[in-house]
Amino acid sequence: MERGYNLYWGYMGKFSKLLAFACCLASVVASADEMPGRGKILVATDEVRGLAFAQSVILLLQHDETGTLGLVVNRPIDAAAADALRQQADLGAYQGAFFWGGPVLPYTLRALLRTDAPPENAVRIFADVHLVNIDENLLADTANSPNIRLFVGYAGWGAGQLEYELAFDSWHVLPATEDAVFTEDFGESWRKLSPRRKFRVDGEMTESLGPGRLVSQALF
Repeated sequence: MERGYNLYWGYMGKFSKLLAFACCLASVVASADEMPGRGKILVATDEVRGLAFAQSVILLLQHDETGTLGLVVNRPIDAAAADALRQQADLGAYQGAFFWGGPVLPYTLRALLRTDAPPENAVRIFADVHLVNIDENLLADTANSPNIRLFVGYAGWGAGQLEYELAFDSWHVLPATEDAVFTEDFGESWRKLSPRRKFRVDGEMTESLGPGRLVSQALF
């Protein structure tokens, strides 16, 4: 009887260790998905306020010990500002939309291209999405294509700054998708990507995506 009792608790001890290891492994996998890095997107939480980043969706291009660089992908520039930008930057051939990429170096342009045949020197960000150089050939080939996006400026964080903001629940980190980055539904992008929020109604838990809607901001 005592031997059976010992065997039972021996098996239970091994099972508990195995279960704990499985839970730990699952936690590591889950936390890896939640870590910032190239090809991830940041979705602003309600903790983020102000016109710059409230309700923003940001594609990360770089994240390392020196800092973080990304592009806000759901802030299209209005038509009048876009026309002025085409003239100033000699981009008359390009008829697509311009996006406010962030407040850093607002006089610079960057391009994202969705293609399975990227040009030379393209930097793959994720899947078929690449950061590419802007030149006449690119603009001529993609003048009216939905697969290119031009961004004015970019979003940047110094070393450790993004980790600090993540610790205060300022951002949700998600794997990027082409639909999220190249969506035409700019106003609903943030709402669709924001995790469901739980709240209590009459003693019962329910969920909501929240009512947030994005208003496009003019560059000038």
